[in-house]
Amino acid sequence: MLAALLFLAALVQPADERVMRQRAVAGWLVADIAESDGGRLVRMHRSANGFRLQFHIAFWRGNAARIQGTLLEHGDCTDGDEVDPELRPQERHVRAQFAAHLATCAASPPEARLALRGFAEAYAVAAAWADEAEAATDAERRAIADYGREN
Repeated sequence: MLAALLFLAALVQPADERVMRQRAVAGWLVADIAESDGGRLVRMHRSANGFRLQFHIAFWRGNAARIQGTLLEHGDCTDGDEVDPELRPQERHVRAQFAAHLATCAASPPEARLALRGFAEAYAVAAAWADEAEAATDAERRAIADYGREN
């Protein structure tokens, strides 16, 4: 019995020890990753009908702003965009970028609908985790700046 429980516990653990948390949301996998250099990466991705979609938001204490972008891969077609680092894009803006990528890679309307199914739900989780990651990175940036200062 104990061996079975240990085996099941091992299956639940993320394969990448940098993954702080991950959740499957409406067919998308959302992950919050601690980078080895102190940065944070929030990523959501899915594969559907041969299309691989990814949205990422990265934070690092040495960057002035977030780094964020979209990527779509399908066969020989790859399309993606950086998102303005000063923006906190709303779900509809990122969805529109993916719709444009899908059109570039010749997705039919039914394929595009299938690829984007569950996007709003997954994006809500990714956006909330990104806000938390950004706050943690800002706190770390302030702690480094304040290190050694007398109060």
